[in-house]
Amino acid sequence: MNNIKPQNAKFPKNRRKFLLYLVGGTAGTLAIGCLSPKAGNTEDINLENLCTSFPDNSRCQNYLPGVIAVDSEGKPIKADAFLTTAIAGTPAPVEGLPKTTYLVIEKGPKIASYGIRPVCTHLGCTVEWKADVKHFVCPCHGSEYDATGQVTKGPANRALPSVMVIVKQNQIRLVDREIGSKAP
Repeated sequence: MNNIKPQNAKFPKNRRKFLLYLVGGTAGTLAIGCLSPKAGNTEDINLENLCTSFPDNSRCQNYLPGVIAVDSEGKPIKADAFLTTAIAGTPAPVEGLPKTTYLVIEKGPKIASYGIRPVCTHLGCTVEWKADVKHFVCPCHGSEYDATGQVTKGPANRALPSVMVIVKQNQIRLVDREIGSKAP
């Protein structure tokens, strides 16, 4: 017999390959679309983390991260009223987080972007602000810290822990996140 194949005999293989590629490509595209995050979907973004890390971000214009700072009676502290009585170099105690936090007051007066947690870095005792010597003093072992939380006398060798402070919309907000470097 004659081994001559018709000219269109190779087309069925090509059609079969084409359909396999088409189905495989479609399935792959659908899988990638399901697994990757959707562009422009702000519901998946945690605004607390975003606005704590980048408070000047345009999405954070009206968002207030953290908890509001309150006085010893539990009343919210208004930033403008607070600054009329604040004294630069004298930390001011506020509530809002589980333990008292001290706001650092800079010249101006102005509230620094960090607050101080009064926990000695030597053995964890609660330090107290002593206005007469203008230092935080540890009652356990005598470590001393200046008004910005830096060690001035050991045995402690690290600064007091800090929290982030955000002043926005006349509110003072405390974010329970330690910041890497504090202004000395």
